[in-house]
Amino acid sequence: MRNLLDRLKNKTETVKNVLYENPHSYGELLIDEKKCTLCGKCQKSCLVKAIEIKNAKIVVNQDHCIYCRNCISTCPENALTMLNDCKLAHFNDLETSALELKKKIYQKFNRSLVLRSVDTGSCEACLLELAATQNTFYAASRFGIKVAASPRHSDGLVITGPVTLNMKDALLKTYDATAEPKMVIAMGSCAYDGGIFKDCYGNFESLNKILPVDLYIPGCPPSPQAVIHGLLKLMNRI
Repeated sequence: MRNLLDRLKNKTETVKNVLYENPHSYGELLIDEKKCTLCGKCQKSCLVKAIEIKNAKIVVNQDHCIYCRNCISTCPENALTMLNDCKLAHFNDLETSALELKKKIYQKFNRSLVLRSVDTGSCEACLLELAATQNTFYAASRFGIKVAASPRHSDGLVITGPVTLNMKDALLKTYDATAEPKMVIAMGSCAYDGGIFKDCYGNFESLNKILPVDLYIPGCPPSPQAVIHGLLKLMNRI
């Protein structure tokens, strides 16, 4: 009944294809090597050091990128473009044998996935996008994806924000309270490596040095589509 009232009030229906092509999304950053002169202006303009020049080539770390588009606007040769495909979620870099083993564990959750959200010091943008996955438009619950209030009722953790000094112990306690087998999902560039808050005095270190991260969902913040894509990938359903 609540969903019906929401649809009547907002005049929106649940999107049938949640991974539809969205022209407003931010995606992978591409470099045209024919136009690029290696002037380094894009590297200097990057706020999170996601762009480097290695072996006479521009290298972009998509996990660091916050999609500010400074590099695109400062490039004098217009050599940089950004795609609209937000499906950038990927598993952690593991050996092939370990990854295959983890995929077998993920298959246990291919019908439902209950997650506990842990905010370790974010600006709340990632939390808003995570909450949007549960609204009547995206309706991630139809895939069995839900957010629980207790780690004891969860299959894993979705962590947002850089790990601050005051939240490290709470994060570890929440992780320990989650039953095995469990998974850790790093949502957003801040959870990956601190993002724009990386050099702040109150941050601890990258999440991967504290907990074993299974899935990264890049973005600042990742859109609800990007989040759902990553979770469906984790559930081995796409």
